[in-house]
Amino acid sequence: KPASDSFCDHRLKVWSAPVDDPGHFTCHGTVFRTKDDRDYKSDVDWSDKELYAPDVVEKDGKYYLYAYIVDSKGCVAVADKPEGPFKLLSMYEYHVEEKLCDNGWFIDPGVLVDDDGKVYIYCGFTRSYMAQINEKNMYEIIDETFREHILPQRPPEDASGFFEACSPRKIGDTYYLIYSPNIGSRLAYATSKSPFGPFTYQGYIVDNA
Repeated sequence: KPASDSFCDHRLKVWSAPVDDPGHFTCHGTVFRTKDDRDYKSDVDWSDKELYAPDVVEKDGKYYLYAYIVDSKGCVAVADKPEGPFKLLSMYEYHVEEKLCDNGWFIDPGVLVDDDGKVYIYCGFTRSYMAQINEKNMYEIIDETFREHILPQRPPEDASGFFEACSPRKIGDTYYLIYSPNIGSRLAYATSKSPFGPFTYQGYIVDNA
């Protein structure tokens, strides 16, 4: 019997596979949790809701986990290895209005460490957001860097519109934002010449419709 029958769980596990043999995965076990279990205490003390759609980036030899906790303020954790385990670093910290990035939840965070060491977070559910993170601590949102609608809002029937699941990249001097669009089991992408956007829709990269 599976440990969870929900889409996501209170426990985050890590799997890895060799680049030249991606069919053979190794499970590294639970690396972060938002609820006490039989053997371990929760890694957070302000919520016992499930974890959704995390992201991990490397900076200066450390690995930083950005997690969305359902209906709760999200958090950042840190580890010495990509497979963890991760230790809580902080909630997101900011000094602007409380509604920043969906009430401070930072839904489905995707994080980019740029070539110059600056760090950016992209997130949202039906509305797209981004902000710059203080690269010295990796959890503080820098004042006045918050942007909303980095992808223009579209009506629900517009298949190019943003739904959720930000995943940023940079190739050359172009910034790519991969996301789940309004319609279908698809991944769309948009591009910009600036990490702050706005991003221009370019099409699908995966279409399972």
